[in-house]
Amino acid sequence: MNLMATHPPIEDRIRAIDPLWDGKFPPLQLQQVETVLHDAYASMRLSPLSDISQNLGGAFTGAAILDRAAPPIMRPQNVAASVGTVTPLHMEYAENLRNELPENLKLAARDTTGASALIYALLLANEETLRARQLAEIARRNSIGISQKTAELFTEVLTVAKRARLPLVNLAIGTLRNLSTEEFGKFSDTLAWLVGSDGRVEMFEFVLQKIVRRHLATKFTSTRPTGTQYYSFKPLASDCAVILSALARAGSEDSSEIEKAFASGAPFLRAPADAELGLMTAENCRPETLDAALNRLALAAPIIKKNLLEAGARVVAADGVIRESEAELLRAVADTLDCPLPPMLAA
Repeated sequence: MNLMATHPPIEDRIRAIDPLWDGKFPPLQLQQVETVLHDAYASMRLSPLSDISQNLGGAFTGAAILDRAAPPIMRPQNVAASVGTVTPLHMEYAENLRNELPENLKLAARDTTGASALIYALLLANEETLRARQLAEIARRNSIGISQKTAELFTEVLTVAKRARLPLVNLAIGTLRNLSTEEFGKFSDTLAWLVGSDGRVEMFEFVLQKIVRRHLATKFTSTRPTGTQYYSFKPLASDCAVILSALARAGSEDSSEIEKAFASGAPFLRAPADAELGLMTAENCRPETLDAALNRLALAAPIIKKNLLEAGARVVAADGVIRESEAELLRAVADTLDCPLPPMLAA
């Protein structure tokens, strides 16, 4: 028990973060307790005290949590409630997913050269001629070493399931914070060039670029978080329609299915009766339009964001199947709104 003796009392540590803390500890919900216990048990298994953890496993109920069957696919009505909530099942899913990743990709994400190359590799074209041109441009803009590393990682990236692409991006982002300002400038310019190098911007490319730049903006630019500017739905009606339309089009190319999906989600925006909400054309769901809509919605009041995420979940689940492209876009929307969604666990 003396292992923690060098730490200040918990009250002092809390007040160092929040000077206005009232000194009270609200009771935890069962789900929160299980999350803490699971995390503690997992940490002990990876520590030099692992032998002790085996003896204490039953006391912490860790084994029971780890052995649970996966839940059914996330219900649309539960999406808003799941924002920012990580359960033991999500932790187990993340651990298993990380273990499935090729070791070379995990190692690459730990240094700045490898992390940059990993992001580039996720954007390389499958067509050999275009890919060769992309690699040559990466070498010109960065270095031959990064280009070679990108080519090396590309073959392994191809073997990774689509569901692991965003987790790979998240692994790399933490390391990319260690870039110098000059290095980030080259990385950002190369990223933009790669996204547009084939003359079109696919949804995953847009999602990747949006997430990377959003998470690194405060580190490398003068951009600072802006407070709420929109408390009313009406100024954001067209922006919400763009998001729901893009989600509907991400799941199908059939016009009737797209209309059905949009109609499934629109009522959950809880918009005023006189708000103009209609399915947008594909032309009005292009990445630049989507980007502008997300930037404005990031300034919306929490209730507007909550309703948008619930409506978006209804859209992607309208046909009973949540595809990778739909899940990626919905999680990118949530990330942009500072409302991170946990993974959508399959049955």
